[in-house]
This record gives sequence, structure tokens and C-alpha cells, in this order.
Amino acid sequence: MKRFNISKKDKRQLDRFLNELITGGSIIRISNDRFGLAEAMDLRVGILTGHRNGFGFVVVEGSEQDIFIPPPAMNGAMHGDKVAARITGSKDGKKKEGEIVRVLERVNDEIVGVYEESRHFGFVVPDDKKIWHNIYVPKSDSKGAKSGQKVVVKVTEWPQKGMNPEGEIVEILGFKLDPEVDIKAIIRQYNIRAEFAPEVLAGAKAAAAKIPEEELAKRKDLRRDIVFTIDGEDAKDFDDAVSLKEENGEFILGVHIADVSYYVKPGTALDDEAYKRGNSIYFPNHVIPMLPEALSNEMCSLRPDEDRLTLSALMRLSPSGEVKGVELVKSVIRSQRRMTYTKVSKIVEDKDIKLREEYSDITPVLDEMLKLAKVLNKKRFKDGSIDFDLPESRIVLDEHDVPLRCEKVVRNWAHRLIEEFMLLTNEVVATYIFRHGLFSIYRVHDVPDFADLVEFQRFVNSLGHPLKLKEDVDPKLIQALLKKIKGTPEEEVINNLALRSMKLAIYSTEPRGHFALAKKYYSHFTSPIRRYPDLAVHRVLKVLLDKEPRGKYPEGELMKVAKHCSGTERIAEEVEEEIVKLKKIQLINNHAGKVYDGVITGVQSYGIFVEIISLMVEGLVHVSSMEDDYYNFDEKQYAILGRNKKKRFRLGDKVRIKVERVDVDKRQVDFILSK
Repeated sequence: MKRFNISKKDKRQLDRFLNELITGGSIIRISNDRFGLAEAMDLRVGILTGHRNGFGFVVVEGSEQDIFIPPPAMNGAMHGDKVAARITGSKDGKKKEGEIVRVLERVNDEIVGVYEESRHFGFVVPDDKKIWHNIYVPKSDSKGAKSGQKVVVKVTEWPQKGMNPEGEIVEILGFKLDPEVDIKAIIRQYNIRAEFAPEVLAGAKAAAAKIPEEELAKRKDLRRDIVFTIDGEDAKDFDDAVSLKEENGEFILGVHIADVSYYVKPGTALDDEAYKRGNSIYFPNHVIPMLPEALSNEMCSLRPDEDRLTLSALMRLSPSGEVKGVELVKSVIRSQRRMTYTKVSKIVEDKDIKLREEYSDITPVLDEMLKLAKVLNKKRFKDGSIDFDLPESRIVLDEHDVPLRCEKVVRNWAHRLIEEFMLLTNEVVATYIFRHGLFSIYRVHDVPDFADLVEFQRFVNSLGHPLKLKEDVDPKLIQALLKKIKGTPEEEVINNLALRSMKLAIYSTEPRGHFALAKKYYSHFTSPIRRYPDLAVHRVLKVLLDKEPRGKYPEGELMKVAKHCSGTERIAEEVEEEIVKLKKIQLINNHAGKVYDGVITGVQSYGIFVEIISLMVEGLVHVSSMEDDYYNFDEKQYAILGRNKKKRFRLGDKVRIKVERVDVDKRQVDFILSK
């Protein structure tokens, strides 16, 4: 074989190229200087999802079927690792079965768990139950940790056949029963960037300097317009404000969004940190912001009586809600009021006399906004938009993160008013950018797989609600069904199943449309303080507004942002759900032995899942506890049926349950049926 000498510079470029191919899964590194094509070696590259019982599944991007990996074939791989797997056969003649050939990328170098001490050594039981290995810790590497403490362990030796991984304690979070420690542990478990580096804080402080007069002179001055924000009582970052005028029988709706892109410039430490975070994360009592407070809560927040830089969408609408004209501009506003959903609802829905007098300067505008919002809402549903009207709850914590109670969230017309205005703005901006031929990021919600909808259709028909879907799915049919079942006992379960039948919304540079909203073009534009894709769309729009050369924002960069932020969004959702679930289970832990009304949310061969209606906490009634009969699972009816007494427990049925057992560590709640 002929060998070639190459320069150090060329070697670095070649290494970078190879690393990109390796990261993408096209090439697998066999040794330091040997590589192979995954496809040529009949290997599948994907991410391993583990199970507490020691097996796993390799999720291969672009493939509809995962590969089952039995415990003996894991070969030292751990949950979350990027692996190369070889298919060895099939499980039950259907599911592909395989073995891990090589771990390409480790992700669990630091693991959060509970430290347990023994005489000669210690070990860490991971909080993430998908990691089935306990991590062995020599006494000399325990950092003085005590049994029952939450710790972070750094893996120093990866697992091998018959041997657990080994590690050293790098951080002690505190005792596991401390409610504040629980949240800290979840944040560390998901490797969330909770603190800002000094250079990022310094960059934010420098960026948040006083607005230069020459910048104000370049912008459309809307400081004398009646502009205000409407947010929740606890909100601190206000990234959208609204205004409304009537002109010649038409509405001029203004939606004004904080111009974060003026302060956060590409290539800075501030921008790099915002990109890595991808979005803010919100959970009870806490927020992990995408941007430091100097921007998120101050200079970019549209606080009342302060000049703020914005990007404004000024939309001319007919009385029937049709968009007749759009002006997108760089602007400066001065919000006149900081309104809350509760106050606005009392003003426009309850006609509260005292509040209408207190806010007499904007009350007429709010009345007109409500009128327009109802028009837009009606038009949206006429176009086929689907509204999954599911009940929401919020867990209330004290100052030490101890759960106090669970409350239902009431959505009023003040919420819907802002929602309708933001939905319209996102659609208008996406359409404007697309029609001007610029590459951008879209919020995409693909048409659901017909096979998933067939299952949903079968269940709905079994409840006596006719629904006949075609492969070319029309969202209007689903929307009509959800409207028809409103107020019925099965409303919630049908809404839940409909939602589960949908695909996940993602970010993409392909404008494939938004199925659930029935929008052809749709972007996220209205929340640049807390979502990086919105910030990217602002930068794209500015290329048009400033009439700068096209291609300033590279297409490859936008594709990277779309993929990365789809991932950070999923992580944020998981963190929020995990914390809320934990706090609800801690709350129910104090209610052992109590009886509640519940609704069946899932049916399996081993039992029924029931959600307590008042607390929205889910638990399992195991069939072994149902001693009055022998129960069989009927998959077609989504039910379990008593063999002798013919008693039926079906998805959506109301039942009475008693809290039997709660395991906070395993996040498990067991119920038994009660009379």
C-alpha cells in the first residue's frame, strides 16, 4: 500500500472531517488509525435506551423499528450511549434483535444517585432507572459521602461483562429526603446548565447598556401608542406586548416582540451559551433562563414605562379576521401597563366595575381585543385547527420546595386572547419570510401516521362516536369529533388518546406545515427571551428588513439550530415533567390510606392505571389486588374483564381508589379499588 505524507494543517482538517463522519454515524473508528463504514459491516448506529431490567433498545435515526438488545448482548453499553449494533435475529418473529458491537460515544460520565455505604466500599444507585448498573465506589473515592445522600459520581471504569462500572464521588448534593435536594438532583441528572459563566454574565451586562439615540432614530417610534403586556401573575420576563386600533372599519393589530437579537450577537460567549441551552426551563418556584437576568428580566423584558427595542408585526385585519396587509418593522415601544390574565379576565369577561375604572385608559382597547380574539378563534377552528382541551394543574410548593397542594389551572379568555394574537403573528412572519425566498426555521407538526390513527379511530368507534379517517388525514374531522364529545364523560380520555396519536412538533428548515394548527407556514417568533429558534428567526427577518445580502445567516447553521433545539426542548419537557411528577408523588405520600375519585388512563394485562381527578396523580391498580374475580385483558376494548362476574374496567371509566403504597425513589404509586 502506498503511503502519503501530509502536512499538520491537512491532517487537522482530515481529522475534523473524519470526526464529523464518525459523529454522524457513517464511519466507525475501529482503532486509532483504522476506520470502517457502518453500512459495509452491516451495523446499525443509534442511541441505546436502557431498561431497569438490564435490556435495551437501539433507536436508529430514520428507522421506524428499534432493535431489541437482550441483557447478555449489552456488552458494557449504558443507557443514552451512542452504539453500533449488529442484528442477530428477531424477537417473536417481529421485532429485530441484536447485540452491541461497539460503544461509539459515552454520555453517562457523571451520574446522579443515592450513595449506599458498606464496610469496605460504597456504591451509587442511579436515580435514572434506565441505568441498571450500580456504580462501585472505593472508600478512598467516596469524598466522605454518607448513606442516603444524593451524590454525583464520575465514572472512571466502564462496565464489562460481569463487572459493574467504577467511579469517584465528585459532588455531594445532600440527603435525599430534603425537598430542595430532589430538584437539584434532577437538574444535575439531566446535565442542565444552571449557572452562567462569568464571561457570559459580563457579556449580558455589557449588552444591556443604554440604548443609543442613533439606534432609536432608525426605528419606527411607537412609544405614544397604547401598548401593554398581558402575562401570568408570577411572570418576570415579558417578551411580547400588544396594541389595537380601529381604522376604516378594520383592525390594526400590533404584536411587539422584544428585539433580543439586537443584544445577543452571533459569535459571542452570550450567544454560544444561549444556543447550548436552547430554551428556558420552567418548573414550580424556579426558572433556569436561557439568558442572564440582565437581559431576560431587565433590558429585553418589556417592562412598563421604559423604552424597549422590539420587532413589531402590524397586521391589518378585516372584521372577519382575514389578513389584509402586514408591516414588519424594527421599532421602539414604551409599555403603558403590566397586565395579568386574572385582571384582564375580570375586566372583559366579568365586567368588574372597580377594575374597569382603575384601567379606564385601556379598557376600551381590551374590549375590542376580546372581540377580535373571538373572531380569530372561530376562524381558526373553521380552518381545521385542533384544540386538545386537556385539564391542567399546577403543584404549589412552599419556600423550601415542599409540596403543599395541587390546583387546577383555569384558562380564561385573557389566555386565549394572547394565544390567538401570538398564533397569528407566528403564521404571518413565517409566511412573509417564505414568500421572500429566505431560508429559515419553521415549527413543524407532521401529519400523524395513519396506523396510529386507526387505533384511535377504533377506540372512538367502540364508544359509539362515528369517525372514519382516510390516509390523507383531514384535521377538520378530528377537530369536529373533539367538539362533539365536549362535556361528555369520555371527553378527557378521547382528547388524551388523540394527542398521543399525533407526532411531536419539531423545528425544521423545511416548511412542512403544522397539522394540529392547520397552518401551511408556521414559525416560533414571539418568545426570543426563552427560545433560541425565535431568536434565529428574528435574525433571518432582519436580513429582509435591513435589505442586507441574502445568506447572512448560513443555511447549515439554521439546520444545526433546528436539530439542536428540537433536542433541548425535549430535555426541558422531561425535566419539567420529572420535577412535577416527583412533587406530586411527594404530596400523595402524605395521603396514604385516603380514598379518591379517579379515572382510568391506561389498561394493561397486569392492571389499570388510574389518575386521581383532584390531584392529577397517576398510580397502578395491579390485577393481583383485584381479588373479587379473575380478570382478562381485552386489547380491542381497552379494558380488563372479569371472567365470572363480567365486571369491566375500561379506559376512561371513573373509579374509586385508595392510596395503598407510595415509593418516592421509584416514582411509583400503588392503588387498590375502593367502594
